[in-house]
Amino acid sequence: MSTQTYEHLGPYRMVRKIGEGGMGVAHLGLDAAGREVAIKVLHPHVAADLKARDRLFREVETMRRVRSSYVAEVLDAELSGARPYVVTRFAPGRTLEDTVLSGGPLPPHEVIRLAQGLCQALVDIHAAGVIHRDLKPSNVMMVDGRPLVIDFGIAHLVDAARLTQSGMFVGTPGYLAPEIIRGSQITQAADVHALASTVFFAATGLPPFGTGTFEAVCFNTMEGRSQIDKAPAWLRDWLSRALQVDPSARPGARELLRTAGALDPGSRVPQARGGRTVAMNTVSDLLPPVEYARRREQETPPPTLHAESPQERRPAPPRPPAEPFELRRFLKSSGFVGVLALVTLVALTVVMPVVVGLVVAALSLALRAGDHYFAEERPELTRAAMVAMGHLLLSLAFGIAAAGLLHLAGRLSTSHAESLAAGAFTLGLFVLPGAGPVRRAASGLLARLLPGHTATVVTVAVMGPIALTSVIVALVGL
Repeated sequence: MSTQTYEHLGPYRMVRKIGEGGMGVAHLGLDAAGREVAIKVLHPHVAADLKARDRLFREVETMRRVRSSYVAEVLDAELSGARPYVVTRFAPGRTLEDTVLSGGPLPPHEVIRLAQGLCQALVDIHAAGVIHRDLKPSNVMMVDGRPLVIDFGIAHLVDAARLTQSGMFVGTPGYLAPEIIRGSQITQAADVHALASTVFFAATGLPPFGTGTFEAVCFNTMEGRSQIDKAPAWLRDWLSRALQVDPSARPGARELLRTAGALDPGSRVPQARGGRTVAMNTVSDLLPPVEYARRREQETPPPTLHAESPQERRPAPPRPPAEPFELRRFLKSSGFVGVLALVTLVALTVVMPVVVGLVVAALSLALRAGDHYFAEERPELTRAAMVAMGHLLLSLAFGIAAAGLLHLAGRLSTSHAESLAAGAFTLGLFVLPGAGPVRRAASGLLARLLPGHTATVVTVAVMGPIALTSVIVALVGL
């Protein structure tokens, strides 16, 4: 793209195309200050999927929490326009895939450095409560010998079944954990499996589960038939533990980082431990190369496999600790906008109890319905309706109890107590037990309306005075 044909997307100027995947097209861009950034623009068919967009809104907010020198930071996003995009830090360099394919396997000391860097990246990603789900050599940039995880949080956002129907497959066979292919519950252990597969490729220049047809590679992955014997002897035990078929048998990212620090190419390391991670079936090496994107009607069904029985399933690992609360970041976030909006609604309900109370009740029901529609696992409609009605009655009881207490205290007249009770009713709709779906839907809506940092800061500046004025009016009316 010449300098005369630069295309602008929001405040960014796109310089040239640097990559393309199933989810979108990556461009090198410049921000308003002239700094280089990477801009991932979603494909039209992905952007048109309303559920995909809703998940993207929620995921971007989560991705912004990840802080790591080994992960390309999410800088900005515009998700409500005709061309949704996500902006990340640009990493000048080559992907691990290009590096190995052009120059051969990495030397042992570089393999160890790669393993340690990727482990630290996973530790930081998992600490934010995120699962990458598509870690692979083409999603790792090598910058001055250090790995940097890129394309973070994009490839797994759209429902896999929907993409399969449109002829796409989410993820790359050979770097997907068995449970992802099988459709089982996905946990952070899936990233550990992908990390080990990526390190195996860096050390050998070979795909971890061999070449062959799409179905053959997926079958070898689910059966644990990796090419461990082709990895350096000092690395086999470390790889073998991380490539276990059973997610619960794999070490966590922090444990994997600790053991990566003990890797020593000069030591005598025993052969890979047993389990089901064994040498590849040589027959598949004679088959045609893997085709990653294929029309569904042309695909041959993969070999029939038995799903995990309830006895074989392991409980999911505990959630990582929540990110420490930072007041300055919160005051510039969409969460603070939500707090200001709630304060405004409560104050307006005190001023106009009946009208605003009915509007807020209808709003909470609409938000709850939206959350139910976009939920990945929808509860039964009758049960959801009963929960909504129960929460509405609980909020009403909360307001009545507040009115009774205020009246008994004798400090307020009956009308004033009832006005404050209406405000308590509005507050209860969003904070009482059972209000999770309402808050979740409200957060998604705010993420859609305020996709960028600038828009959020401006909205906070506008909403702050509005909320303060509403509170003053409500207090004066009492």
